Formats: sequence, C-alpha cells, structure tokens
Amino acid sequence: MEKGFSLIETLLVVVIIGSIVFLIANIPNAMMLIGKSGHASLAREIAVKQIEDKRALSFENLANDNSPISDSRLSLLPQAIGTVVVEDCDPAVCTNSERVKQVTVEVSWLDNNKPQKINLKTMIGEGGINQ
Repeated sequence: MEKGFSLIETLLVVVIIGSIVFLIANIPNAMMLIGKSGHASLAREIAVKQIEDKRALSFENLANDNSPISDSRLSLLPQAIGTVVVEDCDPAVCTNSERVKQVTVEVSWLDNNKPQKINLKTMIGEGGINQ
C-alpha cells in the first residue's frame, strides 16, 4: 500500500480551510451590520414613541413647535440628535380647512462616521385618536 495523500483528500482540505478563512473574514462585517440594524431599530422606536406621546395630547394642547427629543435612549445611539416638529397641515393637503396638525419626528446619528436618519411623519386631527 502506498503512503501519502490523494488529490481528492488534498482538495477537500483546501476547500475546508478556505471556507473557514472566508467565514472568519466576514465576522467583522456581520457584527457591523448587526450593530447598524440595532441602531436603526432603536431610532425607529424613539421616533414612534414621540408620535405616540403627541397623539396622547388633546388637539387643543398640540401647539406648533420645533423641539428636541429628550428620550434617554437617544444616548445609546452614537452622536444622536432628534427633533419633533408640529405644524399646521399644508393647505395643499387639507383643502377643506380641516383642523389637522402634521407631526414630523427625525432622529439622526452616525454609524461608522456615516450619517444615518429616521424620519417619520403623521397627521393628527381634531376628533382623532383619544379625542
């Protein structure tokens, strides 16, 4: 019997080692994507909470405003800032003089020195939810 490795055994070892190297090389990229996805999810949660808070107010207490977000979770996002803008409905949209406010929530942060942003808009009308 001859001693040594056949061509198939050698190729199998090369394929296995190549696969392991490929998987290990992609771990940092996968971790970055997981972090980025987590940041986007948190930013969306913060924005949705701001809209829910505005919807909980009565329409008469919903004044036009441009204010920063004061959610403590904002500090979990790298260099994050957020604003809530409440303004009267655009006359081009509210053509029948409806009493409606437009609420825009924007959360911005940096992921790997690249700016990211979540922007949510909604309309809140007199007689709507919780009115």
